[in-house]
Amino acid sequence: MLSLLMCGSSALPYPVLKQWEEITGHRLLERYGMTEFVMALSNPLHGIRKGGTVGKPLPQVEVKIIAEDESRTGTTEVGELCVRSPSLFKEYWKQPKITEESFIDGGFFKTGDTVTVDEDGYYIILGRSNADIMKVGGYKLSALDIEAVLLENEVVSECCVLGLPDKDYGEVVCAIIVPQADAKRRSEQELKPAIGLDELQNWSKDKLAPYKIPTKLFLWDSLPRNAMGKVNKKELNKLLGGQ
Repeated sequence: MLSLLMCGSSALPYPVLKQWEEITGHRLLERYGMTEFVMALSNPLHGIRKGGTVGKPLPQVEVKIIAEDESRTGTTEVGELCVRSPSLFKEYWKQPKITEESFIDGGFFKTGDTVTVDEDGYYIILGRSNADIMKVGGYKLSALDIEAVLLENEVVSECCVLGLPDKDYGEVVCAIIVPQADAKRRSEQELKPAIGLDELQNWSKDKLAPYKIPTKLFLWDSLPRNAMGKVNKKELNKLLGGQ
């Protein structure tokens, strides 16, 4: 009998968490770690496991958030998560420059992940600073937040959101959607897309702020993933940047 189910490696959208809970009767334990320090944050084994968060620092783990405005650096702003722990690695093998760039004063390691903290002290991963954080018309947006909303649409099986270059807004919100099998079959029978951009935008109006609504849409059969199951957004950005 299963007693503990954990998840990691990439963000867990809240709709997927709820579906898993309905199917298995178990609530996944979300936590956060990297090869460089193993695990650093976790929802509790016994206690409230908050969906959409990776919990709080584990014992003996210290964390710091580096805001873009470093004068506001601390533990409550939006910014890059930095970690110091007994399990933290020493250096990258024969790469002293990369090692030096990866640490800040005090021995904290820069994870490259943008985070914030909720009112209960639970950490929320907003995404990779160089892939999941978009700058659209002066707004800094989390692609993961938008993905979680789009997954609520009954047509959507999988989705990926990224910022594509734009001369007016800096970046625009682009959604790549893999339709559900039923929706795909209907679209083939009716000779029309499973969902169009106008339809997606109208559906999103009550769920997303206007500046978060996708302005570009691609429908694909699948999302390209690496060996870890993660979508390589950098490569997708290169592929779609000129479209």
